[in-house]
Amino acid sequence: MLSYKNCLTIFVTALIFIIIVLALLVGIAFYLQIRHVTTPYRNQNIGTLSHPYQDVTLTTADNLTLSGWYVPGTRPEAIILVHGIHANRAYLIPQAEILAEAGYRILLIDLRGHGYSEGSTMTYGYREALDVQAAVDYLAALPEVEHIGALGHSLGAAAVVRAAATDERLEAIVIQSSYSSLSRAVEENFQNFSVFPRRPFAPLIIKLGELMTGVEVGQVDSARELATMPARPVLIVHSVDDNLFPPQHAEEMYRAAQEPKRLWLVEGLPHVNPITGHETEYRAILLDFFQEAFGGQEQLLPQSLGRTN
Repeated sequence: MLSYKNCLTIFVTALIFIIIVLALLVGIAFYLQIRHVTTPYRNQNIGTLSHPYQDVTLTTADNLTLSGWYVPGTRPEAIILVHGIHANRAYLIPQAEILAEAGYRILLIDLRGHGYSEGSTMTYGYREALDVQAAVDYLAALPEVEHIGALGHSLGAAAVVRAAATDERLEAIVIQSSYSSLSRAVEENFQNFSVFPRRPFAPLIIKLGELMTGVEVGQVDSARELATMPARPVLIVHSVDDNLFPPQHAEEMYRAAQEPKRLWLVEGLPHVNPITGHETEYRAILLDFFQEAFGGQEQLLPQSLGRTN
């Protein structure tokens, strides 16, 4: 029969073992959680365009190779199209078709870690801005391109804004279904992406994510960038029924942006490409915006376009 001392030793040993196992399991769960929110899903189904295009590769300032399509056009203006998280260049083919039909030159890119581009970590617009700048460099080197604009969706829009804040060659930008700041987006959506409750785990998970990516949440702030960057035409498109980023994100960015600026709110759509059900109006608004932005007809759009059902 075991003595009391032996029983106590066995109990303490078993307890320590259980604690160690639980700690390892929690640590693994934390790691997987952080990987989940910092690693993009690589979708390589890039579809195809109805317009002729060329496969291109770009090199970023931090030496990543990006893949994309260049669509020649008849106008001297070129538009960069930048998709959102877990997507690729195919997501913005509808925009590419609209703009190419109007004669614009188009550059669709796969962001780092997406599609056929190099990279494995996403920073919600911070380093992706380098991808946008690589696209600007590519277009600026083409003698037939005289003016450059960009359209970004969600994370892609955050990257466009950050790039535009330091690169005045981006003369006009469209911000589609994006977040006013990563801090606000995390605060509102933490529970949607985490298996851990907000309290007390949110600060720890955020800090570990920052350490893994080398980027602090507060460094991605489109509203701040829009308020301080040199003025240029800005169009903000957002759904009032966006299930990730409420329309207050768009309204905050609109208030922060300098003139000339436009805001178009649509209804009845979640966090998706907001063309669906609004094709005709979207086409008119998009083409009018770039026509005006690049020195065409003036005042084609009212400052606030209101809501569309």
